Amino acid sequence: MRPPGRMRRPAKLGLVEYDINIFCTQFPIVKGFLYHLTCYRELERAYRELELSSEFWTYTIDAHLLQACILWCMVFGSTGPNPTHWKNLCKDERKNLENSFRKGLFEGTELTKEKWERYWEDMKHFRDTYAAHRQGHYSEPVPEFDTAQAVAYYYDGWIRRLIDPDQLTEPPLKESALLMQKRIRPLVMLYLSGTRLISEGTEDPL
Repeated sequence: MRPPGRMRRPAKLGLVEYDINIFCTQFPIVKGFLYHLTCYRELERAYRELELSSEFWTYTIDAHLLQACILWCMVFGSTGPNPTHWKNLCKDERKNLENSFRKGLFEGTELTKEKWERYWEDMKHFRDTYAAHRQGHYSEPVPEFDTAQAVAYYYDGWIRRLIDPDQLTEPPLKESALLMQKRIRPLVMLYLSGTRLISEGTEDPL
């Protein structure tokens, strides 16, 4: 993933003086999360619609979801092992940063403190015991990702306010995700339809 669009070098900006090096790594991770989530959703939708049975596409679809989980947790999961966590944007004013993020998250989404904590635990557990590591047989439900997406969209607006008057040349992540979807959907249908033709023996695989 490329770093975010060009920015002026910050002094004291927004709520805190943030670490531009962490930010320039962190923002593309959130964008990467949305890319993998979009790929997963488009592939999974087409796979079901076409009623395919393909080991290759099953592994590919699953890989996008697992990578989406891993990337999301790099920014929103545990602070300690993730130098790219949102809390690390400013170590000197960390309390102000945390208060700002959480206050806005609970006001700008349907999450409450309790819902956020439960969801955070579910995502972290999925990442720790299945997506990034394996601890025996994982039999619990996969977390839903609408909430993870909502958190990513909230982060996008929050971080733009935080770095003000610096500005990103990147469009809002919600717009980027919709553009990804428009570009990915025809490719997905093309390749999965081709898989169906090959599996039915109506097209030469070579």
